[in-house]
Amino acid sequence: MSALDRIIVEAAVAVSPAAHREVRREQWLADVRDARELELSPTALAFGALTTALFHRRAGHRSTWGESMTAAPLHVRPAPHTIRTVPVLVGLAFLSFLAVPVWVIMLPNYEYSSTFDLLVAQVGWLVLQYLLPGAALVTAILLLDGVPIRRRRLGASIMAAAALGLVVYPLLGPDTDLPIEVLPPLAGLVAWLVATAGRRWAWIVLVAPLLVDALHYTPLYAYAPGRVWPFLVVLTPVATVIVGIVVTKFSTGAAAQVEQHGEPLVDKIA
Repeated sequence: MSALDRIIVEAAVAVSPAAHREVRREQWLADVRDARELELSPTALAFGALTTALFHRRAGHRSTWGESMTAAPLHVRPAPHTIRTVPVLVGLAFLSFLAVPVWVIMLPNYEYSSTFDLLVAQVGWLVLQYLLPGAALVTAILLLDGVPIRRRRLGASIMAAAALGLVVYPLLGPDTDLPIEVLPPLAGLVAWLVATAGRRWAWIVLVAPLLVDALHYTPLYAYAPGRVWPFLVVLTPVATVIVGIVVTKFSTGAAAQVEQHGEPLVDKIA
């Protein structure tokens, strides 16, 4: 069990009702510890525990967490999530991109009153534009159901590099007039396609970020009113997320079958 998995489980225990914490800690730590024996992702189970604690706090509320994963038969695939975690994370990334123009509009139009104000403005922009959506999408890829762990790790690594690359580029990279801003959305879409393993034709959508970003160099962008410029800044990443969602829906194979779980409970507490 990694330190990250343990931290997530402890957070799940901390937000659980006090009367249930000890039993949940013992159950969830055992499930995450033995997850690899059932070819499951320990991190996925840890997040499953967290979503159970957050969204199913009442003891009488049913959950898809089910019986202990370590006691589940090998022919049954336990459900690690109580809600559709991946769509929530993708939605969080999408909303973070949409929050960027709102943040830009709130910033002063001219000089900042202090260095601290300038730092807050820059950090807020980096978090909303790159770090928060990057973290959400990396986590979403790691939690994809029915995808081999190696493919998920590869996709998550590419997504993390895409998010962090442009953050450090202004500090380490040379000045250039090349459209560097299109690389993170492009790499992020590659990461998603690698992880979801869609049909071969799906890779053609990689032209979408390039086409949308090309609009920045057309008269359409040059003559756009100044009040819409903050929204044009996030046009490429927003369009890329939409394209990724659509291509996943139509390029993946048949929908996975839902397996029945006997008497799913919030936890083992009677």
